[in-house]
Amino acid sequence: NGSAFLFSFLFIIALTFSGVIGLYPNLIPSSIDPKYSLTIFNSSSSPYTLKVMTIVVIIFVPIVLFYQAWAYKTFMYKITEKELKEEGY
Repeated sequence: NGSAFLFSFLFIIALTFSGVIGLYPNLIPSSIDPKYSLTIFNSSSSPYTLKVMTIVVIIFVPIVLFYQAWAYKTFMYKITEKELKEEGY
């Protein structure tokens, strides 16, 4: 029965988002002084870094996905007793 798994998953997601929404706009609130808190506005990367990382992601994510598909296709078949005896050590 997949409904129990689905509702557990949805509960965990809702709990996580309620915590994030409750902290908005502070990501990490400071206990010393509120002006030292990390917010969504003062903790982002520079535009140059975001551009470089976008290019890196465009190049490497397809490579990783291709490798994962290749590895899955390569290892998806079970080895039989006969094959193990013939080609095993």
